Amino acid sequence: MEISIVRFCLGLLLVAVPLYVLHVFETGLLPRALRALARMVASLVVLGVALYFVFKLDHWAVNLLFVLLMVALGAVSATSKARLSVRRFFIPVSAGLLAGVVSVGCWLLVLVLGQKNPLEARFLVPVVGLLMGAMVKSNADALTIYYMGLRHHNQLYYHQMGNGANPGRALTWFVRRALQRVALPSLERMATLMVGASPVVTWSMLLSGIPVIEAIAMQLLLLVAGFCAAVVSLVVTLYVARRFSFDEYGRLLDFTKAEKEIDSPLQPPPVGEANGN
Repeated sequence: MEISIVRFCLGLLLVAVPLYVLHVFETGLLPRALRALARMVASLVVLGVALYFVFKLDHWAVNLLFVLLMVALGAVSATSKARLSVRRFFIPVSAGLLAGVVSVGCWLLVLVLGQKNPLEARFLVPVVGLLMGAMVKSNADALTIYYMGLRHHNQLYYHQMGNGANPGRALTWFVRRALQRVALPSLERMATLMVGASPVVTWSMLLSGIPVIEAIAMQLLLLVAGFCAAVVSLVVTLYVARRFSFDEYGRLLDFTKAEKEIDSPLQPPPVGEANGN
């Protein structure tokens, strides 16, 4: 299936309908919609140019470099959406995203799809892109919940530490809330497919001429893989982020001021309480 430039422009004209409606009803969203449309076009142009050269070269080193670039950009996006310091949390979030991409991506490409050359661009790049799409937004929301809980309920953490719990045990409640936040969207998508969410992969593959059974199977596999990657990524991120969020005594740092390089503990407990006395 090929789309000519004229037909492509005709397709883009569809955006005029919602823009006109926003203008007529004076919603005040027209400037925002135009800016979002401009950013979308610019982003897709940059992505298209990058993918053109990646697929044209199709060298394993170039493909892996492109994957690392996607992970880095995803880490910046996730930390920014979670309103965390990019400088401090770039490494933990990158480690989590990379863990999800490598573990789930290799499983999917090698064991499930049976690719003998999983580093080939036409297999590696789309799978990594789909996994990144499943991880970045959900992990950003989960990190927001996790660190918001630590900011506003840090006395719960200190209480458990004062009663002899190790840092991992004391953080269980906060980790549980973050896992719930990262899991619920995936579970809702799987439970409401065709009703609350459209199986975009299935429709796209059918539009490309792929048989129905293969399209349905791929949709199911990608949903499960995205769910697994998001959970793996969050667990690794939270584990690595411990050294960036606590001092050597297990006291919570004031990471809300990380950009100013202020590492003072956030409401440290008295010495006797910290030692469980």
